[in-house]
Amino acid sequence: MDRRRLGVQFLWSVLLALLVYIGLIIYGDWRQLSALLADFPWRWLPPTLGLTLVNFGVRLLKWHWYLRLIKTPISFGQSARIYGISFLMMMTPGKVGEFVRAFMVRNVSGAPFSVVAPVVLAERMTDGLAMILLAGLGLLAIDEGSMRLAAVAALLLIAGIIAAIQIRPLALWCLALGHRLPLINRFADKLAAFYESSYFLLQPRYLFTSVLIGLVSWAIQGVGFYLVLLGFGVDAGVDNMLTSISAFNMSTVVGAVVATPGGLGGVESSLAALSMQLLDLSRPAAAAAALVIRFATLWFGVAIGLICLALWPRLLTMQDGTMVEGQEVQT
Repeated sequence: MDRRRLGVQFLWSVLLALLVYIGLIIYGDWRQLSALLADFPWRWLPPTLGLTLVNFGVRLLKWHWYLRLIKTPISFGQSARIYGISFLMMMTPGKVGEFVRAFMVRNVSGAPFSVVAPVVLAERMTDGLAMILLAGLGLLAIDEGSMRLAAVAALLLIAGIIAAIQIRPLALWCLALGHRLPLINRFADKLAAFYESSYFLLQPRYLFTSVLIGLVSWAIQGVGFYLVLLGFGVDAGVDNMLTSISAFNMSTVVGAVVATPGGLGGVESSLAALSMQLLDLSRPAAAAAALVIRFATLWFGVAIGLICLALWPRLLTMQDGTMVEGQEVQT
């Protein structure tokens, strides 16, 4: 992995973030927004960050569970380090950079990329299903057609991919055809390994458990958004908490559909719009809430990724061996 190229991409993402946040500040009236941030009860920030850590921890458990399902020889410690570094990859368009995790697992364990990459795919799809289900809590209360369309489109796409993978005769026929095509036959064996791993991980018995884990982790993160909203004047109550969970997850789905680095622009604008529409926040308060929760989620995760990369940089660069509990072993 070229760390220089990664650094350039990260700097471009930071520049995009600055532009998005300048736009959000202008949208929210910077004078009112700054006053709201000054009056915000910052004692709510530590528990919000704590809920973000719980969300990260639950997702890490699912990641490691998936790796164990495909019998990857990797310790939980190494799995956690790789997962921590991957938070930097949130700043790639559509988070496609998270597939770097599969390269790091290969470097550590020797497991082929084509076998491990479906773990990232399965994790993303089951998280997406969970977020769409949680977003459904507030779909009926939303008049904005584009929000519904984005959620429904994402649901249909994920469901379609899972269904296609599970139609085994069709998939095997396509793989057999790939062996006979000149440009594809070189990759046919890797595609077959990718498919077999995907088919295994997305079977209903594992799919249900994974989506359930996703519901727990993303509901917890939605509660973090609720705490932020309390600080900007939203009344405490179960209804508003459920609405906050729905708004946060719907905004995250919109950000994934927009496919900018970290969902920049799509997530923030959706959070602000939904906070005004569903929770009656003023424009400045909605913009301020979006800024705070993005700091406590996206940028908190990026900070964790930077720390992990500084501590374990060789996980990205090692190519000629595997590493078990910090000791390199030639393969």
